[in-house]
Parts: sequence; structure tokens; C-alpha cells
Amino acid sequence: MNKLDAIKAFCLVCQEQSFTQVAKSMRLSPAMVGRYIRQLEEQLGTLLVKRTTRQMAITQAGKLYYQKVSPLLAELTLIEQELSSFSDMPKGQLKVSASIEFGGQYLAPIIAQYRQLYPNVELSFDLTNEPIDITQGAVDLVFRVAPTLANASLKVIPICTSKLAMWAHPKYLLQYPKITAIEDLANHQLLFFEHSLRSDQWIFLKNGEIQEVKLPWAWKTNNGRLLNEAAAQSQGIIQAPSYSVAGYVEQGLLVEVLSEHSIQPLTISAIYQHSYQYSLAIKTFVELAKNYFLLQPLP
Repeated sequence: MNKLDAIKAFCLVCQEQSFTQVAKSMRLSPAMVGRYIRQLEEQLGTLLVKRTTRQMAITQAGKLYYQKVSPLLAELTLIEQELSSFSDMPKGQLKVSASIEFGGQYLAPIIAQYRQLYPNVELSFDLTNEPIDITQGAVDLVFRVAPTLANASLKVIPICTSKLAMWAHPKYLLQYPKITAIEDLANHQLLFFEHSLRSDQWIFLKNGEIQEVKLPWAWKTNNGRLLNEAAAQSQGIIQAPSYSVAGYVEQGLLVEVLSEHSIQPLTISAIYQHSYQYSLAIKTFVELAKNYFLLQPLP
């Protein structure tokens, strides 16, 4: 058994909750991923992942093992990057695009680490919620939430996960009728995040399937920060990634609504053209981002 690959596979299974996705990420078969997990379990003498034909769950022992080994794995990768930089230092320009909310909240520490490791790369960042046609060459690398891509010339690398949920101030929920089902939302003040990538609807998980629902919006905006602030001031209910509202949740200003219908996991991916797969600047930035979120997962 290649124990390092087995540990990597197990950590990715914990993050992705899918053997199939891990197999794609590691360029292995799902059967090989399962074999790695079984070999680890045999060596450790304990069950790490409960598996049935339809679902899987990480055991308590598995969660503990992940908490212990994932930081070590990320640290090892960083050490390998630092050592390899003596012979292979990326150079030139790297143009990166991300959504305003994700990029504004989470890219700064990654940029700091990257500049320390690779000072010869000239970085530039475009934060926008508008769609980016990466094939036009305006940017080299794009971070986006759960992209659906038909263009085979694009490579998609999962970086981290969050969840898409509804949020409201506790005071607001006391002032309006109780919400027990999606249909109850029509009687509430709903604040909509509007941009060209999203249709005029919210999406929910119901009976194991994604459902799109058009609702009566109180008002709309293309700025997530404005929606977060309005919801935190008891103006209504929003739908947003949990990483976007984490600070408000920690302060008790927002709580989750209808959690059973939240979309989880919500995957944030790095996207670039297949023709750029040998770009050292792109490769090192993507790997650094993956390792950063392995150590510090998104809310």
C-alpha cells in the first residue's frame, strides 16, 4: 500500500463525501479509492468510513483520524513545494478571478503565502460576480462556486466546500409566521441575490433532488454584502453560502432557516484551460489554495 496516497484519498473522501469525486480528482478508479480506505482501516484496526450501496458516513474514529492527519498532509505538501522551488520557480504573470464574496473574504492569506514562496510571479486579481469567459485569455485562473461546464477545454479542480442555505435574524423569525416548509417562504420578506449566472429563483434540496423555486422577492441586489447586512438587521431572509455569512452567524445575527433543504456540499473549484495544465504558476497557486483550505476548511 502507498500509505501517503491512501491518506490523501481518505482526507479527500472526508471533504468530498464521494468516492467518485475523489477518484476523478486523484485520477483513480472508485474501486481503488475504496481499496485505499480498506487498507487504512485494516492497518489501523478500526472502521473509518461506513459504506452502503447508497450512502457513506465518516465514523467517529474516521473524524478523529482526519483531524490528526490532514494538517500533517497539508504541511508535507507545503514542504515539498518549498523544496521543489529551488529548481522549479514559477515566473511571469498570473491573472486570477474570483467572486466578490469568496475572493474578498478568503484569498488574502493565500496571496500572502504564495508571494512568500514564489516572489517572481506577478499576481493580479479581478473580483466579480459576472461570468468570465476564460477561453478569451483575459484571466488565467478562475475560482467559482459549483460551476456547470460544458466546455471540454476547461479543467475543474475542487478546492474546498461550503453549503448554500437560507439565513435570517432571530428577531425577524419571531416577528413573522413560523417556517416549516418551502411553501411558507411566500409569506416572508425574501431578499434576492441577482446576477447573470443565477435565474430568478432559489434552489433547494428536497427528497434528495435539487429543486428550483421562483418566489416573490421583496427586493434584489447583485451585492452579497448588502444582503448579509440587511438580513442581519432583520429585514428578511437571504440565501447565501455559509462562508459568506460566517461572521454574522458567529455573532448570533443570523441563523439557518430550513436547514434540511440546504445544498451541501457546495463546491468551490479552480478552473483553467487544459492548455494551461503545465503552467507552473497556475499549478502552484491551485495546490497552495487546496492545502490552505485543507488546514482551514470553509464554514
